[in-house]
Amino acid sequence: MKFKKPTYKLPRFEFKLPTNIGIKIPSFSGMKLPTDVRFRLPIPTGVYLGGGKLIMISLGTVALGFAVSTFMLVNTGEQQITFPALGASYDNGSTVGRAITDIEQPEARSQTLQINAAGGTRLGTITLKNISLGKTGLTDAFQIAGVSATEAIAIGTIEIKNSSFPSFDIGSSEIYKLDAGTGVECAGHTFDATMSNATDNLTITSTRGATDYTAENMTVDRIIIKTSEAADDGSENGHVLISKLILDNVNAWIGTANIDFLHAGTFTISNSQFGDDGDIDSSDCVVNQTVNVNTVIDGIVEKPIFIR
Repeated sequence: MKFKKPTYKLPRFEFKLPTNIGIKIPSFSGMKLPTDVRFRLPIPTGVYLGGGKLIMISLGTVALGFAVSTFMLVNTGEQQITFPALGASYDNGSTVGRAITDIEQPEARSQTLQINAAGGTRLGTITLKNISLGKTGLTDAFQIAGVSATEAIAIGTIEIKNSSFPSFDIGSSEIYKLDAGTGVECAGHTFDATMSNATDNLTITSTRGATDYTAENMTVDRIIIKTSEAADDGSENGHVLISKLILDNVNAWIGTANIDFLHAGTFTISNSQFGDDGDIDSSDCVVNQTVNVNTVIDGIVEKPIFIR
């Protein structure tokens, strides 16, 4: 009896790749990839199906897939925010910021520039130059905000020059010398400060280890310099110490320049305008009674200014 010799047939496998695959690779500004990358893939030998060598995917497809995966991996990382990028707070002298959301308009991307520091932080010179401010819905275009009399923003010298705001308001502060004697125009003003010989002439000269911040030629919703809320131990160590603050050609079409809990040595305003209604009978420049001052130079000229 003869037996038929058994035969075995393995099924044929066919793989068809679609030809209309669209792969979008993200671009990275300023990022250079090496041009001499080489891919070396092991090719299996001795594997046969139906008398042919099994090649699942061409080398070109594998290489492309590898490149796409690399780009996708890189793209998942967050880009570092550095000063003076907007929509960020720069904390305790750092030039690397953290993203913030404006509580007034949380659904919109923030365009606020914020410097935030805990008590005891030392900063050098903050320079703000050639900046346009303002956004509908925001109350303050520029703000200096301490927390209390013992957790204040302490600045040796402040200069506001060649600038304009719809209104200006200072409250709950200590200023040794307030000088508004050269080229300052307001649509009505009230200087109701309390004269006090106990006000110190604050001087901050050493900037060793201190950070300087410079922002210029920008359009910003608002600028905030504030003290982070920390435990108040009742001592002067709660102040944020800044050597110098300069506002030069900083202009807002809406919003107040609002200052609270400031300790300053010399505060000078020159060649600047303030007014939001053109009415000199209502005060758009106000220094409140809660401000203690040793010396005041009031050379403000009242004019019907209406900043739009």
